[in-house]
Parts: sequence; C-alpha cells; structure tokens
Amino acid sequence: MNRSIRMAVIGGGKKCRALLEMLGAGVFPSFNAEVVAVADPDGDAAGIGLAKEKGIFTTADFRDLRKIPDLDLVVCLTGGEAPLEALLKRRRPSERLLHAVISRLFEDILRVRQQYLLNELQLDITEGIIESLFLSMRDHVLLLRPDFRILDVNEAFCRACGTDKDSLVGKVCHEVIHGSGERCGGEGFVCPLKISLQTGTVAHAVHEHVDGSGKQRVCEVTTVPLRKVHGKVELVLEIVRDITEDLEKRVEEKTRALKRDLARLVHEDKMISLGKLVAGVVHEINNPLSGINALARLVHQELESCDLDEGRKEKFLYYLHLIDTESSRCSDIVKDLLSFSRLREVERKLFQLNDLVHKAVLLSRHRGGNQAVHFQLELAETLPEMIGDPGQLLQCLLNLIFNAVEAMPDGGTVKVGTRFDSATNEIRLEVTDQGIGIPADLTSKVFEPFFSTKNRDKGVGLGLSVVYGIVKEHGGTIYVRSELQKGTSFIVRLPLQSGKIWRNNRENG
Repeated sequence: MNRSIRMAVIGGGKKCRALLEMLGAGVFPSFNAEVVAVADPDGDAAGIGLAKEKGIFTTADFRDLRKIPDLDLVVCLTGGEAPLEALLKRRRPSERLLHAVISRLFEDILRVRQQYLLNELQLDITEGIIESLFLSMRDHVLLLRPDFRILDVNEAFCRACGTDKDSLVGKVCHEVIHGSGERCGGEGFVCPLKISLQTGTVAHAVHEHVDGSGKQRVCEVTTVPLRKVHGKVELVLEIVRDITEDLEKRVEEKTRALKRDLARLVHEDKMISLGKLVAGVVHEINNPLSGINALARLVHQELESCDLDEGRKEKFLYYLHLIDTESSRCSDIVKDLLSFSRLREVERKLFQLNDLVHKAVLLSRHRGGNQAVHFQLELAETLPEMIGDPGQLLQCLLNLIFNAVEAMPDGGTVKVGTRFDSATNEIRLEVTDQGIGIPADLTSKVFEPFFSTKNRDKGVGLGLSVVYGIVKEHGGTIYVRSELQKGTSFIVRLPLQSGKIWRNNRENG
C-alpha cells in the first residue's frame, strides 16, 4: 500500500483551515495526502489554530519547512510566488513544490467550497423560514401537483378538514375541498388552479367550500405557480382564506347604513311634504291673525277713553290683553312656520361663524342668568370665513342655545365649539349641555315638526325643525348625541360655501 503524500502549507489563514477540514472530511478520496506542517507569521491565524489542535507542526518562518524529513509537497496559499521561489533554490531532490498556478487552483477550489457552504447555509435558513411560515399561517395552504393531487398541506387546513396530513396527501383537491369526484367546472365557475397551470400566472377566485363539520364557508382562493426557470409549472401553491365572517360583517354594516339612509330619506320626504303644507296654511292664518291683533288694540284704546265702571273696564282690558298676547303668540308660531317652510329668500354673504357665536351667546345670557347657566366657548382661532345667510344661522344658533339652557333647569354649563375640518372642507359647530338628556328612542324624532319633550307652554316643537331646515338649506348636516342625566350635544357640519345657496343667488340675479 502506497504511503500518503506528506505536504506542507505556506499560509495559515482561512484557506489553510478549509483545506485541513476538507482533507479531514475525505472530500478528495483519490488524493491520499496529509498536512504535516503549516507556516505563517501570524500565530493566531485560523489555519495555524486548527493545525495546533490536530498536532501538526507549525512555524512562523516558511524556511523551517526544509527541516521536515520526507516532505513530498509544498502548497503556497498566500497568493504570492516569493516563498515558493525561495524554497526552489534550496529544495531537496525528494521535495516537490506545487507551482503558483496550481496553488491558485487550490485557492479557487477552496473559494468554491466556501461559497457552496454559504449557499447551503442560506438555503437551510430559507427552507426553515418557509417551513415555519407554511406551518404557522392561519390561512389554509396546499401544495398541489399538476394532476390536481395534494402534495402537502399546513396544520390550519388539516384542522379545517378535521383530519391529519397523511389522510389528505395524495388525494385530489376537488374531492377534499368540494366533496366531488369530478374536477371543478361548469358555467360561471372559475378554477384558479386550472388558470395557473395554463397561463403560469397567479390566479384568484371566490368559492364556497365545505368545512369539516359540513358547513358552507365563503373562501378567497389564490393560486401561485411554482416552476423552473423557463420551464413548465412543476407545482402550484394554493392559499385559501375564509372570508365568511368578513362578508357577514360587511353585509351587516351595509344593512345598517341602508337603514340609516332610508330613515333619513323618509324624514326629509316628510319634512318636504309638511313644508309644502305649512306654506299654504300659513298664508291663510296670517291675515286673520293680523286683523285680530289690530282690532284688539283698537278696542283697547277705545275702552281706555270710555266712561265705564272701573271694575268692568279693568276686566275688559284684561280680556283684550289676553287676546293681544295670544294673537301675538300665534303670529310668532306663524313666523316659525314660515321659516320652517323655507319661503324666506336666502341671503349669501361672507361672514365669520365665530362672530355669530359671540352674538348668540350675548343674546342668550338673559335666559341663562336666572338659572346659574354658564357659557364655555371653545372656538378655533384660525376658523376660515364661510358663505351663507348669517341671519338664518344666528337663528339656528339661538335655537340650539335656548334648548341647551332650558334642558338645565338647575343650571350648568353650555359649551359652544367650532373647528375646521380641512379633509372635508367643512366647519363643525357643536353645542353641548349638561341637562337631562333625550331618551335613545326619541333622538331620531327631535327634528320632526311639532315634536317636543318640553311642556306645552314652552313651545310647540318647531325650533329644531327650523334648525334642521336652515342647516339643510346651507348644504350641511346635523345630528344629535345624548345620554340621560348627562347631557346632549348637537353637532352641525357646514360647507364653507353651499352649492344650493350659490345657485339660488345666481338664479335670483
């Protein structure tokens, strides 16, 4: 049996270490060699360290290699030829020196090996990540062959089917998912697996699947073809996401939104119909009321100049006073009805809403003074000016503030706030009280004409209807939030410029 080749290495770095590892692992089975010495001036080099562990002779001076008996081969891994040339001058006849070109070939072999080990490590890491994702995904994941048979599945799919992986692998997908022995098809049915196999592209579809308990589930199916470069599709990754609950939530949200929109449309239709009715009735009532009021004042003047018994005269004057005040009250109601029916011409001006708030609070203080009502203003300092009818919006503000004051018979704080929403280009006005609140079942009725939670002597229920009409006339929206015994907030959103007002004024010249 031939003895092994005794070789020495010049350069004890990483390449030397790799060579020692490769020889130790038997990477070169036909190359029967052993390293008997390593030379490198760096005593801490990687190859020097491994050589010391293996009991191999190490030196800092490559010239010491000439002292090693029976040395057959010297390999230089430093990248330079100077050490080899120095040894060539004094080599023994039995020594063989590996030429620099061959040394570089060894270097390339070692570099390829290192790259291979790096790629293998990266591949192991990638496979580990993919396997972890595959197993941990909540969506159902299947790996399918072109013949529609299942190659692998994740745990989520096994749980959904109520069985283990071994029972699923090898079966066709349509049998497991759809409970059918025939491939999926038919009019209107889209099979994303077929599309991915035919086109080599990602495909999507929404299907009804049967789960392990036999219930129908709506699922979003995505298929991703896996193929070799410029080759045919080898496998298809299918990801199935159960969207049943999401769809149910969306349907519920849409249903609630439709109900809200329907209620709003019904309310607005009711308001429009009632507005037309009020417009006709108001003109019929206003004239006789004015006549009654005028005649009562004339009789009052005549009685004051007549020579009657003081007792009877005082009684008649009292009756006339009642006629005068009640007819005035009816006239006020008619004015509210006129305002509600929106028959008054709308003005279009540029104004600052914060100025209207200050004016409304000033006019409302006499209502709140006797009730220990305080006003707290939270107005945006940079509120832009808006276009609209300041007179109507002042009336709107007064009605909201009066309601807030009357909701707090024992006193409290009325907050009035404004701010600008740049996203919608709207001004937000909010009036909040600390009053008794409005029951939840009545909040949807507060803007209806003649609806009121107050005593009959405090109003006929037109104030908020008028507010609603003014806000709608300005192209805005109004809604209410209330909690019993805690208070109520009315929130108004007004565009900076109402399209309806703009059209009305342009048409009126």
